[in-house]
Amino acid sequence: MASLCIILVCFTLVNSALSAKIAGFSFVSSGSHYFVIRNTLEELASRGHEVAMVVSSDRQSKRGDKIPHKKFQVPFKPGFIEETLIRPALEGNKHMIGWNAYKLHLTMCESLLNSTELLEELKDFDLIVYDSFDPCAVLLSGLLRLPKVAISIPGGGTLGISGNMTFIQRAVNVVSYCLMQALFKILYVRSYDALMAKFNISAERSFRESFGNAELVIFLADFAMEYPQPLLPGNIMVGPITVKKPKPLPPDFEEFIRDSGGHGFIVVSFGSYVESVLNKEKLDMLATVFGKLKQRVLWRLKDYVPPSLSPKIKVVEWLPQNDLLGHKDIKAFVSHAGHNSVYESAYHGVPVVAVPLFADQFANAKKVEQFGLGIAVDHETVDAHQLFKTIERVATEPRYKIKAVRISRLMQDKPRTPLETTCDWIEYVIRHGGARHLRAQVFNIPWYQYYLLDVIAFLVAIVTLVVKMVRLTCRLICRLCCEKSRNKAKKE
Repeated sequence: MASLCIILVCFTLVNSALSAKIAGFSFVSSGSHYFVIRNTLEELASRGHEVAMVVSSDRQSKRGDKIPHKKFQVPFKPGFIEETLIRPALEGNKHMIGWNAYKLHLTMCESLLNSTELLEELKDFDLIVYDSFDPCAVLLSGLLRLPKVAISIPGGGTLGISGNMTFIQRAVNVVSYCLMQALFKILYVRSYDALMAKFNISAERSFRESFGNAELVIFLADFAMEYPQPLLPGNIMVGPITVKKPKPLPPDFEEFIRDSGGHGFIVVSFGSYVESVLNKEKLDMLATVFGKLKQRVLWRLKDYVPPSLSPKIKVVEWLPQNDLLGHKDIKAFVSHAGHNSVYESAYHGVPVVAVPLFADQFANAKKVEQFGLGIAVDHETVDAHQLFKTIERVATEPRYKIKAVRISRLMQDKPRTPLETTCDWIEYVIRHGGARHLRAQVFNIPWYQYYLLDVIAFLVAIVTLVVKMVRLTCRLICRLCCEKSRNKAKKE
C-alpha cells in the first residue's frame, strides 16, 4: 500500500512538473477560428495543462464550456461580426470584408491592451496559442514576454490558382502577392508598430519581425488537399483539427435520417454567421430546391425560416456537423466552403456542393473542384434549376464519392489524429523551452539577402569586370599588332 502511494505521488509530481499554463487567443469568440483554438485547449487540458481562452466581452458564457474563458471589454454587442463583416460582404462589396476586419482588429486590440487586470492574470502563463488571423496576439506575446505558437489556415486569397499555373496565372499570382505584401506593410505594419510604441512593447523588434517570430507555425492543412510545396522545419502541417471520431446522433436526428427511404440525407450549413444574414428570397429559393430532392435535408438556419418547408427538410439552429459528416448514409454537404467545412468533408469522404460567399471561400471552392471533391456554384447567379441539378449530380454520381473516399483514406492514414499531432508539437515547445533550433536563418537576414540581390550584384560585377578586362586586353593586343604592322610597312 505504501509503495502504491509513493508511485502515485511520484506520478503527480512528474505530471505537475511537465504541465504548463497555456492561454488561447482568437480574434472572434465564436465560429471556426474560435473552435480551432478551443479544441486545442480542450485537448491540452485533458493532458493535465492549465488552460484559459481569452475572448471578447460580446461572447455569452455557455453552460457546456469545458475550459475557463477570460474576457476583455470591447465596444461591441453580440452579433457585431454578422453586422460589421458578413452582411456588408454579402450585400455590398465582398472585398470590403478585409478593410472592415482591419478596423475591427485595431479596435479590439487596443481594448485588449488596455485590460490591465486581465493582462496581470496572464503574466503567470507560459505560452500563448493563437489564431494567426489575429495579429494582436503578437502584441500580447511581446507585452507579456511569452513564447507563442501560431495555428494558421494556409492563405489562398480569392485566386484559387492550382499548382500547375499558366504564364498568365503566374503573372497574376506575383502581382497579387506584391499587392498583399504592400497592403500588409501600409496598413497592418504601420498601425501595429504605432500600437507597440504606445504600449511600450518590444522596442528592440518591429511588428513585422515579431509577427514572424513564433516558436512554431502549425498549418491546418494536408497534402491530400494541398499542392506539393516546401516547408520550413518550424512549419508543421497537421490537417483539420476540428475533426473527431463520429459519435451516435441525437435520437431526433437519427429518426429523421432513418425515414429517408434508402436515399440518404444531405447536410446544409453556410457557417456560424451567414445563416442569420441571408436574405429571405435566397432562403425561399433554397427551400424550394431542397424540397425537390429525393434525399432528406438537415439544414442549419437561424431567425427566418421559409414558411412552406417540405416534410423532407429539418431546420435546426445547431447540428452536430462532424457526427453527421461521419454518418454512413450521408450523400453530400452543401456548404459555404469555409476551410474547416471543406476539410471536415474531405476527412470523412463526403462530396461537396460549394457555395462560396466571401474571403478565402472562393479559393476553397476552386480547390473542391480541382481535387474532384465536388462542384462550386456562384451564389449571386445560380438559379433554382441549376442548383437542384448540381446537388443531384454531386449526391448521385459515383466519381465524386470515389474521389472523396480516396482523399479521406490519405488524410486518415496517420499514426496520430491532427488534434493529437498539434498538441504533441505544443508540448514539444513547452518541454524544450521553445523551438529556436527549427527556426530558419531566413528570418534573421535583410530582404536583399533573402532575394540574393547582394550575390546577384556581386556576380554581375565580376562578370562585367571580366568582360571589360577581356575587351581591354583584346584592344591592347589589336593595337600592338597594328603598330607592328605599320612599323614593318615603313621599313619596307
